[in-house]
Amino acid sequence: MNQMQALLEKARNDKELMAKLNALGAGGAEPNKIVALAAEHGFTITEEDYRKAAGQAGARKTGELKEEDLEAAAGGIFGQTENRYNPDVCGKYTKVAYECVGFLNLTWCDHYREKNTSDSSGVSYQYTCAMGRYDYTGNIYAKPV
Repeated sequence: MNQMQALLEKARNDKELMAKLNALGAGGAEPNKIVALAAEHGFTITEEDYRKAAGQAGARKTGELKEEDLEAAAGGIFGQTENRYNPDVCGKYTKVAYECVGFLNLTWCDHYREKNTSDSSGVSYQYTCAMGRYDYTGNIYAKPV
């Protein structure tokens, strides 16, 4: 297991670490901040390791990433969910936000739904919040179309 995988595996089981990663990700932190946090927890990753994992997380929707690549990128923790619903925060959203999918798209909110609705006219997804905050069709990057 490489260091990035090990960090993500630890984050999966360490709510405090995941909260720190989510805070950095939500704040748009530079990769060096992620590298520093990893080092604080005993992991040696590079900015390139982080960028690669982030790129693979983004490729998840495009069909460019095979299941085994997904496992390698994130230690198999995609699909983990947690209840992040906060009416004060979520009430401001009209489309998918960072809080809906988390750091590197690793921990989706329990209320986030995405369904591939692609047809012959192109790739599209239906994005829905089970709490009624949004329900729209968007592109692979969750931008409304």
